[in-house]
Order: sequence, then C-alpha cells, then structure tokens
Amino acid sequence: MPAQIFLPLWEKRDAASEAAARGFLAAETTRFQYQVGARNVEAISPDNWTLDQALLDRPGHDAAHLNLLEDYKTNVALYDSWHQAFRHHAPKTLIIWGKNDPFFVPAGAEAFLTDLPQARLVWLDAGHFVLDENAETVATEIKASFASP
Repeated sequence: MPAQIFLPLWEKRDAASEAAARGFLAAETTRFQYQVGARNVEAISPDNWTLDQALLDRPGHDAAHLNLLEDYKTNVALYDSWHQAFRHHAPKTLIIWGKNDPFFVPAGAEAFLTDLPQARLVWLDAGHFVLDENAETVATEIKASFASP
C-alpha cells in the first residue's frame, strides 16, 4: 500500500488526514486499482470496480474503511515478527506477484526471499489484481507447488 497516502492518517488522525485517505475510496481510485499495470485493460470487466465501488459507497462505510486503513499500521508494526516466523518455520511458499502492481511493488516480493530463500517467486505481467488476467496460470502454479506427488 502506498504509505505516503496513509502515513498522515497513521501519525495523527484528524480531518486533514482523513480527507487525504478518503481519496483512496473514490471511484477513480477503485478503477485505477484494477487497470493500472494490467496487461490488457480491455479484458478486465468493469463489473469488478463497479461492484467494489457500490460497496464502498454504502452509507457509513467510509468511516469503517478509514478505521481499517488507519489500523493497517498494526500490520506494518508486526512485519519483524512475521519475518522471524518465516525464518523459524520455513513454510513451503509460493509467491505470485504482479510485476506492475502499483501498491505492492517488486521489492516487497523480493523481501520475502530474504527470509524464505526456498520460496518460489513467480512474476506475472499484471497489476494489483493478478487473478483477473491470470487465473489459469495461478491455478497451475498452485497445483505444481502444492499438489501431492
């Protein structure tokens, strides 16, 4: 997630930081999440962002979503313990990543390999919503990585 959008909300929640974060709930941002980085924008159904936006626009949802966005800082605070758990337990891991994701950038995927060097990292020509264009490829990768021999 782009920290520059949420950092003010994480540091001090007030009218100004909420106003900035509310931009993340706007229709153009929802559509952006689906289209930016996609291999073939025309292949992505407008139903995806239209339905998401209908849910985001429900009365009172903006306050709940702002709470969620503010609370995301608790995830960030736990990153060190997650990485420690990865090193300690070394779970079998498949990382499928949209190389054009504007929110979860390539460095984020590569960071997992520091603590999970045995993990398989698969880069796909996709944005944030990898499955919209790559469901068959993702299914194949999951089966290849986790199906019993």
